[in-house]
Amino acid sequence: MIKKRKIPLGSPVIIDTIKSKYNLKNEANREIALMPEGIVADYSSELSGEFLIVKLRSNIEIKVSDNELSECTRNYYFSDESFSSGLVKRIKDFFKIEFVLTGNREIKSLLNPFTFLKWIKFTIKDVF
Repeated sequence: MIKKRKIPLGSPVIIDTIKSKYNLKNEANREIALMPEGIVADYSSELSGEFLIVKLRSNIEIKVSDNELSECTRNYYFSDESFSSGLVKRIKDFFKIEFVLTGNREIKSLLNPFTFLKWIKFTIKDVF
């Protein structure tokens, strides 16, 4: 089971005014949609899920779910923090690049073991 992290109290958040119920089409929520920035004031647990109580810059408190937050806010607080090291990422990116035989490669690049293995893979693919 993956434990979902919570946004810390007092953290700034932005409400998505396109997907949430607080959009410009609704006249009652127009003031909320014009200034959707605020801070997390509290949490509310209900049967339908856990909600954030956000105090907006206009001193209005609203209850929103995690899905109603903007994309940048969700990416900031809920992004995956298991980043691979730079060297491992470079090696993976190198193997994802397709080898193109143009005839103007220097012999040094062919003597590189990774490039040589990619060249072997490229030539074998043409044979089969």
